[in-house]
Amino acid sequence: MSALIHYQHVRPQEAIAEKELADLIEALSRHGILRFLTALTGALPHAGLITARGLNSEASRTTLRNMVTLLSALGRVPPQDFSRFVAAVSAATQSVERETEHPQTGNGEPPGITGAYRLLQDDALWRALGPLLDGLKAFGEALGAGRPPEPPPPNEPLL
Repeated sequence: MSALIHYQHVRPQEAIAEKELADLIEALSRHGILRFLTALTGALPHAGLITARGLNSEASRTTLRNMVTLLSALGRVPPQDFSRFVAAVSAATQSVERETEHPQTGNGEPPGITGAYRLLQDDALWRALGPLLDGLKAFGEALGAGRPPEPPPPNEPLL
């Protein structure tokens, strides 16, 4: 008599998903992330207290408010322009990093007084900075528009 054949039908998508899950677990283990998450889970009560204490400061609340403001501003960017916006921010960040790592002098030193003077005479720089300065000016005016006007100083001494 012959033995029974146990056959399980596996759909191709399930096989791909199982392989991807196994690869993810392997990568998390290789980089130590699973060990970190296990340790964090064990220390969760202490980590929660530390986080709560850290979030209960005025600086943290201000940071969270600023992040919410930033996210709401990013929410106003039309979807078709968002990828262009992110690419522009990325290009600007990479440019700043590149300039801080390898300044124009080439020797790792800041340009000094003569280099700063040459930058002040650079017309292309001022043409590029003009719209940025105008944008900062409009930003500052918009921030100042929401403040209530300061009361005039009293005419008589307070004491």
